[in-house]
Amino acid sequence: MRRVCIVGAGGRGTSSFAAPILKDFAGRLELAGIFDVNPLRCQASLKILGRDDIPVFDDFYAMLERQRPDAVVVASRDDTHAEYVLACLQRNIAVYSEKPLCTRRSDCLAIREAAAKSQAESYVTHNMRFGPDMAQIKRLLLDGAIGDILHIQFTETLDRFHGADYFRRWHRFFKNTGSLLIHKASHHFDLVNWFAGSEPQRAAGQGRLAFYGKNGPYRGKRCSGCQYAGQCEFYADVFATENSRLLYKEAESFDGYFRDGCVFDEAIDIPDTYAASISYQNQVIANYSLLAYAQYESMRIAIEGSKGRLEYDKYYGTSWAVGHKKTEDQSSLANDGEDEDDSRSMRLFTDKGNKVEKIPEVKVEGGHGGADPAMREAIFCGMPEGDPLGQRAALEEGIQAVLLGISVMDSISAGGSLIDVQSGEKL
Repeated sequence: MRRVCIVGAGGRGTSSFAAPILKDFAGRLELAGIFDVNPLRCQASLKILGRDDIPVFDDFYAMLERQRPDAVVVASRDDTHAEYVLACLQRNIAVYSEKPLCTRRSDCLAIREAAAKSQAESYVTHNMRFGPDMAQIKRLLLDGAIGDILHIQFTETLDRFHGADYFRRWHRFFKNTGSLLIHKASHHFDLVNWFAGSEPQRAAGQGRLAFYGKNGPYRGKRCSGCQYAGQCEFYADVFATENSRLLYKEAESFDGYFRDGCVFDEAIDIPDTYAASISYQNQVIANYSLLAYAQYESMRIAIEGSKGRLEYDKYYGTSWAVGHKKTEDQSSLANDGEDEDDSRSMRLFTDKGNKVEKIPEVKVEGGHGGADPAMREAIFCGMPEGDPLGQRAALEEGIQAVLLGISVMDSISAGGSLIDVQSGEKL
């Protein structure tokens, strides 16, 4: 039985990894330890899991030494991932890192070098590859349904519940995430890279902080106790659920981190509006955009080929999001859920648009539309029938997603200059 340790006892580490290991992998995996820099959060995680027999640590290296894990899941703050990933690779411990793999170009290079020397089979948890719709798109592309891929369009709009919540948390500061181009868009960039079947070559971007931060009409330190709670549409009782109170409110006294920061804090230094143009080594061209304050939540993908076109449109309800007034006491720790307002369509256009085939939806239970359980099974226990779609994202693929996000952000900082994705040079 493989022994697995978890780094990061927050919502994702607790609900998306620790709980499923205990429930779904009993007899196959042992949860050997949980580490968090905040020991109060570790204790909260144990309460949520209903266990008091799992060892917890506030020293990562002590956990490795004492527990001798076969594998480690890294689900801590983005800018800390690289240290833990490198430590595991250097010890030949399999490591499964939450996206993004890291946040700095230097970390990408260090991880690449360490991975080349390591015997550990490791992956980035790019779970979107395991969603039934994304897998179907990849399958159609590999089957040649639209011929040679020429152009990809990818747009995501985050609404004023889900999108706003990134600006309450640690994600809103560049030093922690490198911007949403790395934290959030690494998911999307990984998909675009995967669909294109190539590595990104050049990128240029535009972006700005257009809605949150200093743009707000008023501001406080945090939602709790805010004098504007009665008039601010972004006021949220973040601690309405018991699990959020345990993991975050009751852990504040140790490190001072609060989960309900003001979305209009003038210290916010990441954009909320992004657009990018990308070219690939195989000559595919892609356009990407992300908004974090839209009127509704959606994902739109269009892939044009030499013989056809694939279009995918998904609209999401966000009643599961923190701050949603209808379901505030039922928000998701993993910032994910399904909603009765969800709708989806996928169409394949051929014969100059005269032939249209509707691709039926495949419903799968589980987080992120069924992607999470499929991904966990694949990375923890393998894929006995093989991985024909290449759904398990190797570390190099995680590196490529991060390098693209860094390059687009570098372009934005340089006024839209073209950036060589692989070297980081301004062209």
